[in-house]
Amino acid sequence: MFKKMLSLLLCALLLTSTIIVAHAEDSRTGTLRVLAFNVSGIPVIGDFQGSVFTTTNDRARRIGRLLNDTGADFIGTEEDFNANKHLAAQMTNYPYHSYSSGGLAQGQGLNVFSLHPLYNIRRVTWDREFGFVAGSNDALSNKGFVYALMELEPGLYVHMINVHMDAGYDPLSVRARVSNFRQLAAFIHEELNDGRALIVQGDFNYKFKRLVKDDLYGNLLQPTGLRDVWAEVCNGGLYDTSDPAFDLDSPGDDLDRIVFRSGDDLTLTPVSKTVPSITGENGETYSDHDPMLTEFTYTPTGKTLPAPQTLELPQPVDEKMLALREIGWMFLRVFQAVIGLVELPYLIGQAIELLINGKKP
Repeated sequence: MFKKMLSLLLCALLLTSTIIVAHAEDSRTGTLRVLAFNVSGIPVIGDFQGSVFTTTNDRARRIGRLLNDTGADFIGTEEDFNANKHLAAQMTNYPYHSYSSGGLAQGQGLNVFSLHPLYNIRRVTWDREFGFVAGSNDALSNKGFVYALMELEPGLYVHMINVHMDAGYDPLSVRARVSNFRQLAAFIHEELNDGRALIVQGDFNYKFKRLVKDDLYGNLLQPTGLRDVWAEVCNGGLYDTSDPAFDLDSPGDDLDRIVFRSGDDLTLTPVSKTVPSITGENGETYSDHDPMLTEFTYTPTGKTLPAPQTLELPQPVDEKMLALREIGWMFLRVFQAVIGLVELPYLIGQAIELLINGKKP
Protein backbone atom coordinates (compact mmCIF):
# COMPACT_ATOMS: atom_id res chain seq x y z
CA MET A 1 0.00 0.00 0.00
CA PHE A 2 2.83 2.35 0.92
CA LYS A 3 4.62 1.61 -2.37
CA LYS A 4 1.42 2.30 -4.32
CA MET A 5 0.92 5.64 -2.56
CA LEU A 6 4.58 6.53 -3.16
CA SER A 7 4.20 5.71 -6.86
CA LEU A 8 1.10 7.87 -7.14
CA LEU A 9 2.88 10.72 -5.36
CA LEU A 10 5.89 10.49 -7.69
CA CYS A 11 3.59 10.39 -10.72
CA ALA A 12 1.79 13.50 -9.50
CA LEU A 13 5.10 15.28 -8.98
CA LEU A 14 6.29 14.33 -12.47
CA LEU A 15 3.02 15.51 -13.99
CA THR A 16 3.27 18.81 -12.12
CA SER A 17 6.85 19.24 -13.32
CA THR A 18 5.77 18.56 -16.89
CA ILE A 19 3.02 21.17 -16.66
CA ILE A 20 5.43 23.71 -15.21
CA VAL A 21 8.00 23.07 -17.96
CA ALA A 22 5.34 23.31 -20.69
CA HIS A 23 4.06 26.54 -19.22
CA ALA A 24 7.61 27.93 -19.12
CA GLU A 25 8.06 27.11 -22.81
CA ASP A 26 4.71 28.71 -23.73
CA SER A 27 5.62 31.84 -21.80
CA ARG A 28 8.41 32.49 -24.29
CA THR A 29 5.84 33.42 -26.89
CA GLY A 30 6.02 37.17 -27.32
CA THR A 31 4.53 40.05 -29.27
CA LEU A 32 6.27 42.08 -31.97
CA ARG A 33 4.57 45.24 -33.27
CA VAL A 34 5.86 46.63 -36.57
CA LEU A 35 4.84 50.04 -37.94
CA ALA A 36 5.36 51.43 -41.45
CA PHE A 37 4.74 55.14 -42.06
CA ASN A 38 5.50 57.34 -45.06
CA VAL A 39 6.04 60.64 -43.25
CA SER A 40 5.84 62.80 -46.43
CA GLY A 41 9.10 64.53 -45.60
CA ILE A 42 9.70 66.05 -49.04
CA PRO A 43 10.68 69.66 -48.28
CA VAL A 44 7.99 72.07 -49.44
CA ILE A 45 6.87 75.56 -48.47
CA GLY A 46 4.17 74.73 -46.01
CA ASP A 47 2.53 71.38 -45.45
CA PHE A 48 0.37 70.17 -48.28
CA GLN A 49 0.58 66.50 -47.28
CA GLY A 50 -1.85 66.48 -44.37
CA SER A 51 -4.77 68.52 -43.10
CA VAL A 52 -2.83 71.41 -41.54
CA PHE A 53 -0.54 74.12 -42.92
CA THR A 54 2.88 74.11 -41.29
CA THR A 55 6.58 73.95 -42.10
CA THR A 56 8.41 70.76 -43.08
CA ASN A 57 10.49 70.81 -39.88
CA ASP A 58 7.47 71.42 -37.63
CA ARG A 59 5.57 68.63 -39.36
CA ALA A 60 8.50 66.29 -38.68
CA ARG A 61 8.58 67.24 -35.00
CA ARG A 62 4.85 66.60 -34.64
CA ILE A 63 5.14 63.22 -36.36
CA GLY A 64 8.15 62.31 -34.21
CA ARG A 65 6.23 62.97 -30.99
CA LEU A 66 3.30 60.88 -32.20
CA LEU A 67 5.50 57.99 -33.33
CA ASN A 68 7.35 58.07 -30.02
CA ASP A 69 4.12 57.23 -28.20
CA THR A 70 2.95 54.35 -30.43
CA GLY A 71 4.73 51.64 -28.43
CA ALA A 72 5.65 49.82 -31.65
CA ASP A 73 8.74 47.63 -31.35
CA PHE A 74 10.04 48.61 -34.78
CA ILE A 75 9.19 51.64 -36.92
CA GLY A 76 10.21 52.20 -40.53
CA THR A 77 9.83 55.70 -41.99
CA GLU A 78 9.72 56.55 -45.69
CA GLU A 79 10.22 59.97 -47.35
CA ASP A 80 12.13 60.85 -44.18
CA PHE A 81 14.47 63.31 -45.92
CA ASN A 82 15.73 66.74 -44.88
CA ALA A 83 13.82 66.99 -41.59
CA ASN A 84 14.96 63.64 -40.16
CA LYS A 85 16.93 65.25 -37.31
CA HIS A 86 13.77 67.05 -36.16
CA LEU A 87 11.73 63.84 -36.27
CA ALA A 88 14.40 61.67 -34.64
CA ALA A 89 14.99 64.18 -31.81
CA GLN A 90 11.43 63.57 -30.58
CA MET A 91 11.73 59.77 -30.57
CA THR A 92 13.43 59.45 -27.22
CA ASN A 93 11.77 56.08 -26.48
CA TYR A 94 13.73 54.51 -29.35
CA PRO A 95 17.40 54.18 -28.42
CA TYR A 96 18.27 52.12 -31.50
CA HIS A 97 17.97 53.73 -34.93
CA SER A 98 19.62 54.42 -38.25
CA TYR A 99 21.22 57.73 -39.17
CA SER A 100 19.96 59.82 -42.09
CA SER A 101 21.55 59.25 -45.49
CA GLY A 102 20.91 62.88 -46.43
CA GLY A 103 18.28 65.17 -47.85
CA LEU A 104 16.13 64.72 -50.93
CA ALA A 105 18.93 65.18 -53.46
CA GLN A 106 21.17 62.37 -52.22
CA GLY A 107 19.28 60.49 -49.51
CA GLN A 108 16.95 57.49 -49.56
CA GLY A 109 14.42 58.96 -47.17
CA LEU A 110 14.43 55.63 -45.31
CA ASN A 111 15.13 55.18 -41.62
CA VAL A 112 14.41 52.66 -38.87
CA PHE A 113 13.73 53.04 -35.13
CA SER A 114 13.64 50.18 -32.65
CA LEU A 115 13.12 49.29 -29.01
CA HIS A 116 15.53 46.40 -29.59
CA PRO A 117 19.21 46.54 -30.57
CA LEU A 118 19.95 47.04 -34.27
CA TYR A 119 23.11 45.91 -36.03
CA ASN A 120 24.71 45.76 -39.48
CA ILE A 121 22.62 48.53 -41.01
CA ARG A 122 23.08 48.62 -44.77
CA ARG A 123 21.59 50.78 -47.50
CA VAL A 124 20.95 49.60 -51.07
CA THR A 125 19.70 51.73 -53.97
CA TRP A 126 17.56 50.38 -56.80
CA ASP A 127 19.24 49.35 -60.03
CA ARG A 128 16.29 50.71 -61.98
CA GLU A 129 13.98 53.67 -61.47
CA PHE A 130 11.87 55.79 -63.75
CA GLY A 131 11.01 59.44 -64.01
CA PHE A 132 12.78 62.76 -63.68
CA VAL A 133 9.72 64.82 -64.59
CA ALA A 134 7.42 61.87 -65.33
CA GLY A 135 6.52 58.73 -63.42
CA SER A 136 6.21 60.37 -59.99
CA ASN A 137 9.76 61.78 -60.24
CA ASP A 138 11.32 58.68 -58.70
CA ALA A 139 14.72 59.28 -60.32
CA LEU A 140 15.21 62.51 -58.36
CA SER A 141 16.07 60.60 -55.16
CA ASN A 142 18.10 57.51 -54.28
CA LYS A 143 15.21 55.16 -53.58
CA GLY A 144 15.93 51.65 -52.40
CA PHE A 145 15.89 49.88 -49.06
CA VAL A 146 17.62 49.91 -45.69
CA TYR A 147 18.45 46.64 -43.93
CA ALA A 148 19.02 46.02 -40.21
CA LEU A 149 19.52 42.97 -38.01
CA MET A 150 17.33 43.27 -34.90
CA GLU A 151 18.06 41.37 -31.68
CA LEU A 152 14.54 40.57 -30.51
CA GLU A 153 15.76 38.63 -27.47
CA PRO A 154 19.30 37.85 -26.35
CA GLY A 155 20.70 35.64 -29.09
CA LEU A 156 17.46 35.72 -31.13
CA TYR A 157 17.75 37.83 -34.30
CA VAL A 158 15.32 38.90 -37.02
CA HIS A 159 16.19 40.42 -40.41
CA MET A 160 14.34 43.73 -40.93
CA ILE A 161 14.04 45.69 -44.20
CA ASN A 162 12.37 49.05 -44.87
CA VAL A 163 11.63 49.76 -48.55
CA HIS A 164 10.35 52.46 -50.88
CA MET A 165 9.48 51.08 -54.31
CA ASP A 166 9.16 53.03 -57.56
CA ALA A 167 5.81 54.83 -57.70
CA GLY A 168 3.21 55.20 -60.44
CA TYR A 169 1.25 52.72 -62.54
CA ASP A 170 2.26 53.87 -66.04
CA PRO A 171 4.10 51.13 -68.03
CA LEU A 172 7.65 52.37 -67.37
CA SER A 173 6.99 52.83 -63.65
CA VAL A 174 5.51 49.33 -63.45
CA ARG A 175 8.59 47.96 -65.23
CA ALA A 176 10.84 49.75 -62.72
CA ARG A 177 8.86 48.35 -59.80
CA VAL A 178 9.16 44.83 -61.20
CA SER A 179 12.93 45.38 -61.22
CA ASN A 180 12.75 46.59 -57.59
CA PHE A 181 10.89 43.44 -56.54
CA ARG A 182 13.37 41.18 -58.31
CA GLN A 183 16.41 43.04 -56.96
CA LEU A 184 15.10 42.70 -53.41
CA ALA A 185 14.39 39.00 -53.98
CA ALA A 186 17.98 38.51 -55.19
CA PHE A 187 19.34 40.33 -52.12
CA ILE A 188 17.28 38.10 -49.82
CA HIS A 189 18.52 34.94 -51.58
CA GLU A 190 22.17 36.01 -51.55
CA GLU A 191 22.48 37.84 -48.23
CA LEU A 192 19.74 36.57 -45.89
CA ASN A 193 19.98 32.81 -46.31
CA ASP A 194 20.98 31.97 -42.73
CA GLY A 195 17.58 30.61 -41.68
CA ARG A 196 16.51 33.63 -39.63
CA ALA A 197 13.06 35.19 -39.78
CA LEU A 198 12.55 38.19 -42.06
CA ILE A 199 10.13 41.14 -42.09
CA VAL A 200 9.97 43.59 -45.01
CA GLN A 201 7.86 46.70 -44.55
CA GLY A 202 7.40 50.08 -46.14
CA ASP A 203 5.91 51.90 -49.10
CA PHE A 204 5.56 49.24 -51.79
CA ASN A 205 3.53 51.51 -54.09
CA TYR A 206 1.59 48.35 -54.93
CA LYS A 207 -2.00 47.19 -54.59
CA PHE A 208 -3.27 43.79 -55.64
CA LYS A 209 -6.49 45.41 -56.84
CA ARG A 210 -4.67 47.57 -59.39
CA LEU A 211 -4.36 44.44 -61.55
CA VAL A 212 -1.26 45.71 -63.37
CA LYS A 213 1.78 43.71 -64.38
CA ASP A 214 4.17 44.40 -61.48
CA ASP A 215 2.99 41.17 -59.74
CA LEU A 216 4.24 41.37 -56.16
CA TYR A 217 3.48 37.68 -55.64
CA GLY A 218 5.32 36.32 -58.66
CA ASN A 219 8.34 38.62 -58.50
CA LEU A 220 8.99 38.84 -54.75
CA LEU A 221 6.77 36.78 -52.47
CA GLN A 222 6.79 33.41 -54.20
CA PRO A 223 10.55 33.36 -54.98
CA THR A 224 11.48 34.19 -51.38
CA GLY A 225 8.75 32.43 -49.38
CA LEU A 226 7.47 35.74 -48.03
CA ARG A 227 3.80 36.19 -47.14
CA ASP A 228 1.76 39.39 -47.25
CA VAL A 229 0.08 40.44 -44.00
CA TRP A 230 -2.97 41.89 -45.77
CA ALA A 231 -3.46 38.72 -47.83
CA GLU A 232 -3.11 36.52 -44.76
CA VAL A 233 -5.17 38.55 -42.27
CA CYS A 234 -7.74 40.29 -44.48
CA ASN A 235 -8.04 38.20 -47.65
CA GLY A 236 -8.19 34.59 -46.50
CA GLY A 237 -4.61 33.83 -47.49
CA LEU A 238 -5.41 34.32 -51.20
CA TYR A 239 -2.87 35.82 -53.62
CA ASP A 240 -4.23 34.83 -57.03
CA THR A 241 -6.38 37.73 -58.21
CA SER A 242 -8.02 35.48 -60.83
CA ASP A 243 -9.43 33.27 -58.06
CA PRO A 244 -13.20 33.97 -57.78
CA ALA A 245 -12.80 33.95 -54.00
CA PHE A 246 -10.24 36.78 -54.12
CA ASP A 247 -11.94 39.92 -52.81
CA LEU A 248 -10.65 42.95 -54.73
CA ASP A 249 -12.71 45.20 -52.48
CA SER A 250 -11.38 43.82 -49.21
CA PRO A 251 -10.32 46.86 -47.14
CA GLY A 252 -6.69 47.52 -46.30
CA ASP A 253 -5.12 46.64 -49.67
CA ASP A 254 -2.94 49.76 -49.50
CA LEU A 255 0.33 51.05 -50.95
CA ASP A 256 2.08 50.51 -47.61
CA ARG A 257 2.60 46.83 -46.86
CA ILE A 258 4.30 44.41 -44.48
CA VAL A 259 5.48 41.00 -45.68
CA PHE A 260 7.23 38.32 -43.65
CA ARG A 261 8.50 34.77 -43.28
CA SER A 262 9.32 32.68 -40.24
CA GLY A 263 12.79 31.34 -39.51
CA ASP A 264 14.27 28.05 -38.38
CA ASP A 265 14.50 29.38 -34.81
CA LEU A 266 11.41 31.57 -34.73
CA THR A 267 7.79 31.30 -35.90
CA LEU A 268 6.04 34.55 -36.83
CA THR A 269 2.24 34.75 -36.91
CA PRO A 270 0.43 37.98 -37.88
CA VAL A 271 -2.60 38.48 -35.67
CA SER A 272 -3.76 41.93 -36.79
CA LYS A 273 -3.37 44.63 -39.43
CA THR A 274 -4.54 48.06 -38.35
CA VAL A 275 -4.33 51.71 -39.33
CA PRO A 276 -3.27 53.44 -36.11
CA SER A 277 -4.40 56.98 -35.42
CA ILE A 278 -1.24 59.07 -35.78
CA THR A 279 -2.96 62.44 -35.60
CA GLY A 280 -2.92 65.62 -33.56
CA GLU A 281 -5.19 66.41 -30.64
CA ASN A 282 -7.94 67.61 -32.96
CA GLY A 283 -7.49 64.88 -35.55
CA GLU A 284 -4.93 66.72 -37.69
CA THR A 285 -3.04 64.54 -40.19
CA TYR A 286 0.52 65.15 -41.35
CA SER A 287 0.94 62.79 -44.29
CA ASP A 288 -0.78 61.72 -47.48
CA HIS A 289 -0.33 58.08 -46.39
CA ASP A 290 -2.07 56.08 -43.71
CA PRO A 291 0.36 54.24 -41.41
CA MET A 292 0.23 50.45 -41.19
CA LEU A 293 0.69 48.55 -37.95
CA THR A 294 0.99 44.78 -37.72
CA GLU A 295 1.08 42.81 -34.50
CA PHE A 296 2.91 39.49 -34.72
CA THR A 297 3.18 36.77 -32.16
CA TYR A 298 6.56 35.09 -32.19
CA THR A 299 7.46 31.73 -30.75
CA PRO A 300 11.01 30.37 -30.56
CA THR A 301 11.13 26.88 -32.05
CA GLY A 302 13.83 25.66 -29.68
CA LYS A 303 16.41 25.49 -32.44
CA THR A 304 19.49 27.64 -31.93
CA LEU A 305 21.14 29.26 -34.95
CA PRO A 306 24.83 30.19 -34.94
CA ALA A 307 25.51 33.73 -33.77
CA PRO A 308 26.06 36.29 -36.54
CA GLN A 309 29.72 36.58 -37.51
CA THR A 310 29.66 40.37 -37.15
CA LEU A 311 27.51 42.71 -35.10
CA GLU A 312 28.24 46.32 -36.00
CA LEU A 313 26.38 49.13 -34.27
CA PRO A 314 25.05 52.05 -36.37
CA GLN A 315 27.50 54.92 -36.56
CA PRO A 316 26.64 58.64 -36.76
CA VAL A 317 27.41 60.27 -40.08
CA ASP A 318 29.70 63.24 -40.62
CA GLU A 319 27.09 65.98 -41.09
CA LYS A 320 29.58 68.42 -42.69
CA MET A 321 30.59 65.85 -45.28
CA LEU A 322 26.94 64.98 -45.81
CA ALA A 323 26.14 68.65 -46.42
CA LEU A 324 28.99 69.02 -48.92
CA ARG A 325 27.85 65.95 -50.83
CA GLU A 326 24.33 67.34 -50.79
CA ILE A 327 25.46 70.39 -52.78
CA GLY A 328 26.95 68.16 -55.45
CA TRP A 329 23.80 66.07 -55.59
CA MET A 330 21.64 69.18 -55.95
CA PHE A 331 23.52 70.20 -59.12
CA LEU A 332 23.18 66.65 -60.44
CA ARG A 333 19.43 66.62 -59.78
CA VAL A 334 18.93 69.94 -61.57
CA PHE A 335 20.85 68.56 -64.55
CA GLN A 336 18.79 65.37 -64.47
CA ALA A 337 15.55 67.36 -64.34
CA VAL A 338 16.60 69.34 -67.43
CA ILE A 339 17.47 66.13 -69.27
CA GLY A 340 14.20 64.69 -68.05
CA LEU A 341 12.27 67.17 -70.17
CA VAL A 342 12.59 64.59 -72.96
CA GLU A 343 10.04 62.59 -70.93
CA LEU A 344 7.38 65.24 -71.54
CA PRO A 345 5.83 63.55 -74.59
CA TYR A 346 5.50 60.35 -72.57
CA LEU A 347 4.00 62.30 -69.68
CA ILE A 348 1.48 64.02 -71.97
CA GLY A 349 0.54 60.67 -73.49
CA GLN A 350 -0.06 59.19 -70.06
CA ALA A 351 -2.18 62.18 -69.07
CA ILE A 352 -4.35 61.74 -72.17
CA GLU A 353 -4.75 58.01 -71.44
CA LEU A 354 -5.70 58.86 -67.85
CA LEU A 355 -8.39 61.25 -69.04
CA ILE A 356 -9.75 58.67 -71.46
CA ASN A 357 -9.61 55.56 -69.29
CA GLY A 358 -9.95 57.07 -65.84
CA LYS A 359 -7.75 56.71 -62.76
CA LYS A 360 -6.74 53.26 -61.67
CA PRO A 361 -7.44 52.29 -58.03
